Amino acid sequence: MVRGVIVMKKLIAVAVLIMPFLFSGCASIGRQKAVATQPQSVLAAFRSREFKNDSVNVVYLQKSTATADVVAVISISGEIGEEEDSSMIGNLKMMLRVAREDYRVKAVILKVQSPGGSVNASDLMWNEVMKFKKSGKPVVAFFNGMAASGGYYISVPADKIVATPETETGSIGVIMYVSDISGKLKKEGVKYTVIKSGANKDMLSPLGPPTKEAMEIMKKIIDSSYERFVQKVAQGRHMDSSIVRILADGRIYDAEQALKHKLIDQIGYIEDSFDVAKTLASVNDASLIELKSKKSAVPDFFAMLNGKSSMDIDRQCFPLRNGLYFLWKVSDCNLK
Repeated sequence: MVRGVIVMKKLIAVAVLIMPFLFSGCASIGRQKAVATQPQSVLAAFRSREFKNDSVNVVYLQKSTATADVVAVISISGEIGEEEDSSMIGNLKMMLRVAREDYRVKAVILKVQSPGGSVNASDLMWNEVMKFKKSGKPVVAFFNGMAASGGYYISVPADKIVATPETETGSIGVIMYVSDISGKLKKEGVKYTVIKSGANKDMLSPLGPPTKEAMEIMKKIIDSSYERFVQKVAQGRHMDSSIVRILADGRIYDAEQALKHKLIDQIGYIEDSFDVAKTLASVNDASLIELKSKKSAVPDFFAMLNGKSSMDIDRQCFPLRNGLYFLWKVSDCNLK
């Protein structure tokens, strides 16, 4: 019994001696793990916050190492066509979805450089911007040289509009192209016969000049589209529609004139748009990024034979198609 008590006391004494060393070793391992999990540099800290998304390519225009917040630039450039799946319509829809769903995006800058284009395509893009605004994130439109007609139409939902000093904008109105190739066909000895169900079934056919009745019908459609354009400008710019109609005679305005008539809010550059976006989003610091669509890796073989893409050819010539356009400048189309 006595021997057992002595052995127990010795075991307790040994335990008391080695316990500090055990705790010290555990603490050291813990400290090593903590150090290993901490960023090793400011660059590592930034990389842990770098904006990435599998749906789009991301280009940093201005980096901040202090925050993960970003302002996203989405570019809208060129004539606005109807090709929804592969054109700027589909790209805008996808990039606005990325900006809407990612918590790091605090505001969007629409960088517009467009003379306009298809009435329907312009309206589809306007609708995408309106849907994005329901997220509560601010939208700033930045006019980078030209934002006329349809280019202006898609921008009016923006909370603020900034334009470069040499920007051309305005051209609020609707234009229609009706081609007549009957003379060319006659010269080439081509004859044609039209069989139709009603008097106006072929009223936009290029096989002959439009009738007076057809012109009257289309004028009503043009006037209706024009009125919707006026109302959207009045709504977006918080202006009386009667004032907008005075400005909307189709003319172009430079930046100074547009500012005077309240068609834009500020004259400046992309950095000024960035400052406006941060103010609207109530953030002091953020990175400025540009979202770009991921191009298809499959080349357009037939277009490569001609040295240009099928979309380039299409957009070069599309104003010659009959139809309604929110368009100022018409591209040249060299037909051979």
